[in-house]
Amino acid sequence: MKELKMNRYFPCKYRVMIRALKKLGISIKQGKKHALGICDHNGRKTTIPRPHKRDIAPEVVKSIIDFLLEKEFEEEKIIKLLR
Repeated sequence: MKELKMNRYFPCKYRVMIRALKKLGISIKQGKKHALGICDHNGRKTTIPRPHKRDIAPEVVKSIIDFLLEKEFEEEKIIKLLR
């Protein structure tokens, strides 16, 4: 797995994250405090927190990007969708 540079991690708006995951083919199920992203290829899951008045933290964005890189999505495509 290819490692991203730390300076490429950035805070991200919740709506932007959900839209990007849907464009990448990840199914989204909404919950009260989190959304659940489910990979259609193998059923693996990741959670997306629903922050109040703030962006999703860079550490959480890093975790979600790592989840996507494990599924062999292109790094540049992921970054472009999240910006």
